Amino acid sequence: MKLVVKIGGSMSMMNEGPDPDYMSRFLDVLEELDEEHSVSVCVGGGDFVNSYSECIESFNLTDGEREECFIELMRANVRLLSILTDKKPLFDLEGHRGEEVVVSGIEPGRSTDANAAAVARNMDADLFVKLTDVEGIYDKDPAEHEDAELLETMGFEDLETVKGEETPLDYGILDPLAMEIIRKNKITTVLASGRDPENLMRIAEGERIGTWIE
Repeated sequence: MKLVVKIGGSMSMMNEGPDPDYMSRFLDVLEELDEEHSVSVCVGGGDFVNSYSECIESFNLTDGEREECFIELMRANVRLLSILTDKKPLFDLEGHRGEEVVVSGIEPGRSTDANAAAVARNMDADLFVKLTDVEGIYDKDPAEHEDAELLETMGFEDLETVKGEETPLDYGILDPLAMEIIRKNKITTVLASGRDPENLMRIAEGERIGTWIE
């Protein structure tokens, strides 16, 4: 199976950089997956980038200028995971021909989700998994509504219903470009909790965890 995994920075990144404990557990699962599958990885910025953003707030940079700085920080994460996984670091989507890669931010205005979805498209991936700090997609914001219900399945066309506001550090559960790539290429996508990296193995084995978009 060809698989693209996005690990959210909210789980994998501390203020100082990558969380060693989380990364070690994730890499153990990835090593097991690599034995039978072709896997590419995308990593978000998380608290590492958020902290930097707060530090440069007073400089009145444009959104594009801020994002350029964030992308440089995330390139370090790509380098690290590339070394640890022996997968090619990807800094330009034009250079991707379907091989296994590690990717993150590439250019302003594009979320890491969109970049991961583009890699999934280029690989003709069987599955795109986004591991995040929530259980999946809900019918309404669970932080504001106690009666919010997890959507176990969605059709590709249903993605329009979960679009949210976008900022350079918050593109929502999936940004519009990622949704467009997923919908246009009919990429089976799973959004699920990544707090336990073993969930990735369960999903790869077909267990119905989180929200499946198919």
